[in-house]
Amino acid sequence: MSGTSITQTDRTVQLATVIAIAGWFAVGTSFLRTLLAAGSGLGAIPEGILVFSGFFTYWTNIVVALAVTLPLVAPNSRPGRFFRRPGVVTGAAASIALVALVYELLLRSGWSPLSLDLILNLLLHYVVPVAFVGYWWLVTPKSALSWRGPPVWLSYPAGYTAFVLVRGELANSYPYPFLDVAEYGYEFVLTSVAGIGAFFLVLAFLLVGIGRLSQRR
Repeated sequence: MSGTSITQTDRTVQLATVIAIAGWFAVGTSFLRTLLAAGSGLGAIPEGILVFSGFFTYWTNIVVALAVTLPLVAPNSRPGRFFRRPGVVTGAAASIALVALVYELLLRSGWSPLSLDLILNLLLHYVVPVAFVGYWWLVTPKSALSWRGPPVWLSYPAGYTAFVLVRGELANSYPYPFLDVAEYGYEFVLTSVAGIGAFFLVLAFLLVGIGRLSQRR
């Protein structure tokens, strides 16, 4: 592969397979549990989908699962080629790192999962993020990374935020306390969003910087 595409080896294929299994299991099981928690009846499935769609954790674990699965099963397809781009993989790594760090810093103290919930929580917030950042390091040609990337990658969490705020206005439901307009108002929420967006940019620029520095050495 050229410098415009990630480089796979036997080791990275094995790692990608493990991440794919862990990611799809965690996301799929979480989705089924969300549907079951919504109850029965005609309205249960749409309600479950609505609840599930609100969480950035699920969004980003799906992105990561696609980023490791499609280059393996359909490398020459348009989606496969998209997820072989170094910039896409790096943006996904920054996003899943954001998932782990925001959970650890802002959300972990408010929840104490048990049994299967504990396993899913560990996979979604710790195992997959750490493993994917390792995958990013192994497969990404660092010479392909650009300082212009992070502002472009910010469009992903920004798009999620716009979706959740519109969803919240329609459903009067917000997935995270720092996005709860009904409870705290737009000034607090937009300030929180700006802070998290800045944190994302720091993470993204840090990945680019580490990559470019390693390339020089």
